Amino acid sequence: MAFAGATKNYAAAYQTNDARIAFAFEEQFSVPPTGAYQAARFTGESFRQQFQRNRPEEINDTPEAAQAVTTQVNVSGSLSGALSFGTYDDLLAGVMGADWTDDGLRNGGLVKCWTFIERLGEAWLVRNGGFIRQAQLSFNQGGFAQTSFDLMFKGEHRQGTSPAASLLPAPDGTVLDTVKGFAGLTIGGVAPEGCVRQFEVTLQRNGADADYGMGHADACGIRPGELLATGRLQILFRNYELYDRFINGQQGEIAATVRDGLGQGYDLRFLNASLQNPQINAGGKNQSVIASFDIEGNPQPGGGTFAIRRFKPSAAAGA
Repeated sequence: MAFAGATKNYAAAYQTNDARIAFAFEEQFSVPPTGAYQAARFTGESFRQQFQRNRPEEINDTPEAAQAVTTQVNVSGSLSGALSFGTYDDLLAGVMGADWTDDGLRNGGLVKCWTFIERLGEAWLVRNGGFIRQAQLSFNQGGFAQTSFDLMFKGEHRQGTSPAASLLPAPDGTVLDTVKGFAGLTIGGVAPEGCVRQFEVTLQRNGADADYGMGHADACGIRPGELLATGRLQILFRNYELYDRFINGQQGEIAATVRDGLGQGYDLRFLNASLQNPQINAGGKNQSVIASFDIEGNPQPGGGTFAIRRFKPSAAAGA
């Protein structure tokens, strides 16, 4: 018997491995660009379109609910991924409200909006007027560096062809791990005693939301809010150094460096932060005591809450 190639119609549904996501910066809010889009690496997404439906509470003798009407359209969700060098630099600049300058990024006042496109099967879902409400970077012992971006959009529609003139290939750098890739953490310029088990950064656009008006159900525009930087630290408890820092209300820089096998990576810096809400417990028999702290980011005198520096191997020695 001669075999003529792959079996047709074998799949019960569209396959996630065939999904593609790309994004492009909007020069005009909610107007999808027609040029090149940046293909994204990702481990999952949760975008969805929801209609807010309401019913008038009319008083009558009919024992049934009144006809529902659409009063608002919400499109939102998260893009999650494994962090690698250069993969999410544009989106990090978006949530920080700034541009990269000399490989440095510090929170600013720019408002950046995006169109995201996603291929599922034979069609493309186009989500326009996108704004990043939150970004999270997570580093946990025994794992790899993870990231997620929470977005809201003005709207979503389906079309048969991609609006992109071309797709820029996604960066192909090695995923940062937390073994060789976690190059250290300092608090107030000093490396604390004890091994770090967890370090998380949350960059939130506090107060960001959409505005709605009559005549259409989608958003009129967005309110960009303000940057709120918070985090989480978990460390093996060897002394009271960090606890005393919390008690004394000390503030200062909290920084971590992560890099890949080629020596390229990021310095992540809370410019003026304090440790809050310590949790230090003897959790059970034959266990090491672990201390957990929340990180509260605050602006330094003159402004500036969070900064990121990206570096190549030539600069890694001074990281």
